Amino acid sequence: MTFDSYDDKYFPSKGLYFDGDFHFYVFSSDFNNNFKEFSIAKAKIGTAVPFLNKFSFNVEAEGGFKLGTSNVSTFDFVLGGFGTNLINNFTPFFGYDFLALPGNSFVKAYGRLDYEFTPKNHLMLTANYANVDDDLFRTGEWFTLPSYSGYGIGYGWESFVGPMQMHYSWSPEGKSNSFFFSLGYWF
Repeated sequence: MTFDSYDDKYFPSKGLYFDGDFHFYVFSSDFNNNFKEFSIAKAKIGTAVPFLNKFSFNVEAEGGFKLGTSNVSTFDFVLGGFGTNLINNFTPFFGYDFLALPGNSFVKAYGRLDYEFTPKNHLMLTANYANVDDDLFRTGEWFTLPSYSGYGIGYGWESFVGPMQMHYSWSPEGKSNSFFFSLGYWF
């Protein structure tokens, strides 16, 4: 189920967002002869609020978990990198490289301050925090202080070929930093 009233997919300045997803895996070709049914549930909720002149704040929270005792790790959640329209359970997370933080459950909080200094040109400051591990919700670890954090500063331009974005991101825990570039629409 999805509800999206954001005024822009890439640079929202007002609106609400909700996306909930549930998958139930009943059958398999059972190549290893050990398949057990399982489910994957995830949800994302957010809002974008304009304030002052040309400033907006976008805040989102999301989480997901696996139900069942299946040892299939192919559909686990993996956080890291940058992107908008990702497949399966890949979730963007500033401060870490793509596919850096795996687990069968996660919680994530995200905030972005966006300043549109001239029409269609955006300066963005981003922070995100997460807990990622196996069985976070069963053990109660999802409610502890975040184990991972990442920050970013970026520039975005609403160009004629789609949104162009450049971000520099870093993480204090991993002592790593990365540059991410994106040009055009995600399909």
